[in-house]
Amino acid sequence: LQGKTPTSSIPLQQISPTYTTVTMMCTNMSTRCLLSILAASFLSSDINNILGTGTGNPSSIFAAAAANEKDIDDDDDYALSSDINVSTAAEAEVVATGGSDKCLFQSDFDHGTHIISESGMYKLCEDITFAPNKPNLDTATDEEIANAFDPVIQDEYNINEYSLGFFAALVVAAPDVTLHLNGYTIQQDASHALLQRFFAVIELASAPFISGAGPAQFVSDALVSATNFKLQGPGVIGRSSHHGIHGNNNVDVVINNVVFRDFEVAAVSLNNVKGLDIVNCNIPHNRQDVPILGSFSAAKQILPYLKALKSSSYSMPLRGRVTTVTEVYDAIVSSIANVYRDVMNTGFIDEYAHPDEYKLFNNPHRVVDGPCYAFLVHGKGPAVGGVGFAMTRDMDAASTNVNIANNNIENVVCFTNEVPASVVDGIVQNDARGAIVQLVNTFTNEYIAMDGLGRYTGNVITDAQIMVAKAIRDGVLVDDNILQTGVNTIDVGMIDWAMNPELVFDPKFRCNGDSMHHVVKGSIIIRVEDTQGFSIKGNTINAASVVSGPASSTPEYFSLFQSDNSLPDANQASWTCETYHFGASIEDGSEQQLANLRGISVAAVSSKVKNGNGNAMGNIDASDIQNNIITNFESNFANVIVGIDLQGISQGVLVSGNNVNLNESAGVDPSDQFIACRVRKFASENNVIQSNNVFVQEELWEVLEGRRLGLKRALSENHPPVNEWAYGGCPYGRAR
Repeated sequence: LQGKTPTSSIPLQQISPTYTTVTMMCTNMSTRCLLSILAASFLSSDINNILGTGTGNPSSIFAAAAANEKDIDDDDDYALSSDINVSTAAEAEVVATGGSDKCLFQSDFDHGTHIISESGMYKLCEDITFAPNKPNLDTATDEEIANAFDPVIQDEYNINEYSLGFFAALVVAAPDVTLHLNGYTIQQDASHALLQRFFAVIELASAPFISGAGPAQFVSDALVSATNFKLQGPGVIGRSSHHGIHGNNNVDVVINNVVFRDFEVAAVSLNNVKGLDIVNCNIPHNRQDVPILGSFSAAKQILPYLKALKSSSYSMPLRGRVTTVTEVYDAIVSSIANVYRDVMNTGFIDEYAHPDEYKLFNNPHRVVDGPCYAFLVHGKGPAVGGVGFAMTRDMDAASTNVNIANNNIENVVCFTNEVPASVVDGIVQNDARGAIVQLVNTFTNEYIAMDGLGRYTGNVITDAQIMVAKAIRDGVLVDDNILQTGVNTIDVGMIDWAMNPELVFDPKFRCNGDSMHHVVKGSIIIRVEDTQGFSIKGNTINAASVVSGPASSTPEYFSLFQSDNSLPDANQASWTCETYHFGASIEDGSEQQLANLRGISVAAVSSKVKNGNGNAMGNIDASDIQNNIITNFESNFANVIVGIDLQGISQGVLVSGNNVNLNESAGVDPSDQFIACRVRKFASENNVIQSNNVFVQEELWEVLEGRRLGLKRALSENHPPVNEWAYGGCPYGRAR
């Protein structure tokens, strides 16, 4: 480079003084950066201008690269973000000149979550794959694998906020932050995605939950949420075991021109957001190579409790034999390590080498085993309860001014594993992290922790859950910042059953929940609720499907196993749903919704501006669902497949100009499962307006006799108290 010796950086004008308008900063004396200047000059066929005295446009050095642009499409192989080239000279200038943008490199993530705590402009300067201190597959011991990726051992991370592990690759806990993806990919490594089951590539707050919500106390001081955050493409938010972007209590978030792929739960999930734009984004597919079920997360999350118990040499009878905590700990550690090695080597759990692990953890559908979304906007607290019914009266707890526009969403495959929860004296039995005590495998209808006579047989998970529960009741494990115990509900009677091989347990089951007993809602591609003022406009949703089977304990469910001669009759479980997990909405009653599929669902929403009567002041002020295209939906066991669903007490919504064709072979047939647009019976009749839509399947307006705006309805019998769901969103919520 004309004999220039780099110190800390080389401005481009040092190479050619005539180029005074462009500066390409090569920080860290990066060979890659220096070579990129040289390569760009050759590509431009303007080498004399770059290294000589030419006066051409500095953007010309990017012309050849722009001409070689590779579009982001729905190809199966999205892995290399280096294939994503900027498409204009203006974008090239953003990428190359840098200005005051702070570069983020792989090295910033090699030892854990990178935390942005100061306002400013940031950009990715290379692909990021998050797997801090990844264990060596060839040399790591079982215990090193099972306890890998633990941030608590690092002093720089708050033990409350990170008590469930590295919950994000990048945390934004500051106002006025702009992040340019800069054509690169940031994603979770497959190894970390296997062992860290709650995760967001980008978390827009200092902790993953608000104070008092979730299975632990994550906020020790005050939650610091991102405000005025902008995420700018082009670039990719890739693999995540939960969310691409997640946040609580954010203000003014803009996400533009981003590719989201390989997320398990949602591309974007924000609770209580005041001002949101998700525009011009592309979702070619969600993650479809998920090897394990939620039960594997239960094994991982109970492990720290056993590790803490080891120092006390704790023991208890299991199945009539005195069992030490070391035995239980070693068994679950070995099981986790077996799964890890199998999956890292082949992508699957080896059914023949590790049949017990295969039986407990294998995911036959290869997509996340709970409700999944593309975009989810919710009020305050996690969105794990039922579909919203009435908007909160506390507007500080509602989302506002949400705009989801001109996004393309394709090939989202969902599956909800309905896990019947055992109930003792009316209380669901769940462990200290909120995972239920699972007794039945609904894939095979086999008992997995008891025999056909009702005697405890156990497995590595239930043994650990029972031992931890007894240690809590014995006062050996006490509540602290990391290992909170208040969530545990495992009853003394269940503990006694596991201890005594002669005792028989006749479980009562509560259905319509998943492995964490979150309410089953089916799957929704765009879900907005508890929101005042929104626009869902110009989006395309194509090829969404749910692969869930029939609801558990139904005749259709049991019929799946009647012809399966591969399972001995003695292994077939015989049980029924005694009660149902209803959640917050009273519209669905005891309906088990695991296979239901919706394109756009809004619930407990209102217009952007209201007059004194709470009515929309004309179409211009209404929230709107406009000009969306929804096509090709499939779910074989759904009760309903709905293109646009307006639920709960919703008002002030304009539905206009949408094109919905859920199935090419289905038309207007009230007897089938396809409904182009449904207005639930509690939605305001006067304030939901429809015009100029093309609905190939039928519209359905549910009838509520004596309909009246704002009419209060009594909760159905056995419905949980309304405040069960306040801000916490789940049975163990402790929101304040």
